Order: sequence, then C-alpha cells, then structure tokens
Amino acid sequence: MRLEKMIQPGTTSYWGTKVTVLQNGVPVDYFFDTNGSPATRPAGPRGEVVTRLTAGQLPASVSGYLNQTYTGYQLVVAESMQISGAVQEYRVQILANNQRVDVHFDSTGTFRDAHTAPGNLSTTHSVSYVSRDNLPDAVKTALSSTYSGYTYGWAEQHVHDGTTTYDVKLFNNNQPIVLHFDASGTQVAPAGPAGPSGPGSTTMVGGPGPKPGGPTPPVSGTATPPASGTATPPAPANHQLILDQGQLPSAITSYLQVNFSGYKFLAADIHTPPTGTTGEYNVDLAVGQQLYKLRFSASGELLRAEARG
Repeated sequence: MRLEKMIQPGTTSYWGTKVTVLQNGVPVDYFFDTNGSPATRPAGPRGEVVTRLTAGQLPASVSGYLNQTYTGYQLVVAESMQISGAVQEYRVQILANNQRVDVHFDSTGTFRDAHTAPGNLSTTHSVSYVSRDNLPDAVKTALSSTYSGYTYGWAEQHVHDGTTTYDVKLFNNNQPIVLHFDASGTQVAPAGPAGPSGPGSTTMVGGPGPKPGGPTPPVSGTATPPASGTATPPAPANHQLILDQGQLPSAITSYLQVNFSGYKFLAADIHTPPTGTTGEYNVDLAVGQQLYKLRFSASGELLRAEARG
C-alpha cells in the first residue's frame, strides 16, 4: 500500500492525496481531496480526465466483447479517458485463465487492441526486512571481503516462487548502492519480474491503472566495487545522507514513535525537489520484518508512505 500527497504542478501547494492499493495483485489508485473526500484523478497535460468505472457503467458493446472473448473473466479495473467531456477510449484490465489482460476500446466501445499484462497470478513474491546478523554466512563473507570499505545500510529478503535472494543496501560517499545475492553469496540478477524496489532504490513500484501495452518497470542493475585508484564521484549538492536518527527533526521522530511503535531506523536522506525551497526527508525503517518508506516535509508533515512487501 502507498499513500502520497499530490502537489500541483509548478507549485508547492497540495491538492489532495493518492492512495494505491493492490486489487487482485494489481496496483489501483484512489484519489481524495484535501478534506479526505473521494475525488477524480486530476486532468493530464492535454486536459484528459481518467474516470474509474464499474462493470455496469461500461458500454454494452464493451461488456459484450469481454463476455464473448474472455468467458468467465473477472474485472480488475475499468476506466474511461475523456477530453473536453468527450470519451476518447475505454481501458479495461481483466483476469482470464489466471493471467491479467489489458483490453482497449475506442470511444464507441469498439475493440481496439489487447495485451497480456506483466505478472502471472500463479507466481508468488514476498519481501521482508532481514538484519545483518541473519544474512547467510556466505553473503556476510562477500560483503566483508569485497565491500569492506562501504557503509552497510540494511538488507531485504526476496522469496520469488520458492527461490530466496537478498538485496543489500550499501553506501559509498553518501551514494546508495544495491547488491543482489543468492544464499551462496553469489551476485545475481534482481529477484522477481519487476526487480527489487527496496527503500531508497530507484526501481519504481505501483503506478496507475491499465495503459496500452502494459507497464514496463525499470530494472535495477548490480553494482560492483570501483576499481583500485578510481575516484568516487561526489554526492549531489542537494542530497544529504543521514545514518544517525538523532539528526532527524524532532517532529519526524515524534511522528515515528507514535505511529510506528518498536520501529528500527535504517537510514534517511534530505532532498530538495526542483520546485521546492526546503529539503524533504526520505526515511526508511522497519517494524519487525515489515519495511516502510516515508517522506516528510522539513516541518515534519507526512507527504508519502509506502509499505513494502
């Protein structure tokens, strides 16, 4: 699950909140205004408005095509895209034969195209926090022998279709690096079809509803230590790594103590967004084996929260 306060483009004002939840294994977005009331998705750059639809709100031609082509299908999410009040297309994602399928129709409800969406429902993938002491000995040996000059951050355990791998977060000159190991300590490709997306990594998770062709998530690479004598580039001027919880503003610490009882602080960084004048705090923490990624304003206001796993 992910919660995010949405900023108006080109401003520092917030218009509401977006909440992303998994529905039948698919990330689905819901929008709320500043008063917490349900709202529609904001218009896009062309003035397009995307509206969530129920099965009963779909044109008869769309429902008829789905019933005839995908007998026994289950509706995951349906949307209409409008410009200036006129429907331009209908986007539908369904479950059929244990597979997600994106199906698109034109403004009249006539079939346009269909694409198999990433992710087979028969696959399983779980993510959990694991302490350094509980990493396999082979992984700990690889870290101490090859990456002894790096600052250890934390680790995630990924179990994908019964295969266990470990994503380990390190820091070098304030720059985050994610390594991927199997239980034997060998560096491997990221686990799962979408790759890892641990706290602070650049791999995206979640996102909007169905799009033509399906989403194509980026894949994170496997880092290797720099060659001897190779200089490490300096950290960006607008980025500051925090490994000591005592350096967080008291308002953020208080929020964490009230809302995440028994949490373990992992790391944080301060980043100044392009439209902002003050830094925002990205905080990574764990409660038991559950990982959380949070973002706060400089005054300690929660802007974004994501539960990993």
